Amino acid sequence: MSKFSEYIALIPKGLPNSISIVKAIINDVTLNSLPEETKEIIIKRRVICNGCPFNSKNAQTSEEYKELTGQHYSTKREDLHCSFCGCPMTTRTSSMKSVCGAEVWNNSNPTKTIELKWKAKI
Repeated sequence: MSKFSEYIALIPKGLPNSISIVKAIINDVTLNSLPEETKEIIIKRRVICNGCPFNSKNAQTSEEYKELTGQHYSTKREDLHCSFCGCPMTTRTSSMKSVCGAEVWNNSNPTKTIELKWKAKI
C-alpha cells in the first residue's frame, strides 16, 4: 500500500470524529497557550506514546506488537502514528475526548485485549 493510500484509508475512520479532530489540531497548534492542566495532559500522553511498543516507529521492531498481531508493523507513512487506530500521535494526544488508540485493537480483538496507556479527560 502506498503512503497516499494509507492516508486516504483514514478518511472513513476520521469523518465521524471530525469535530474532535479539529479541536485536537487547534490544541496542538496552540499548545503553549492552553491552560497548564491541559498542556500537561497532552505532554504526558506524548511521552507515553513515544515509548509505546505500538506506535508506528516502535511497532516495526516491537516483539510485543509481533506477539500480539503475528507480524511486525509495516507502513509507508512518515509521521509518528498509532499502529492500531492510525491517528497521528500529535492529533490523538491533543484530543481531550480521545483514549489510547489501543481501544481500537481491543474493540476488534475482545479475547486479546491490552491495557490502555491513557484515558480521556473530558
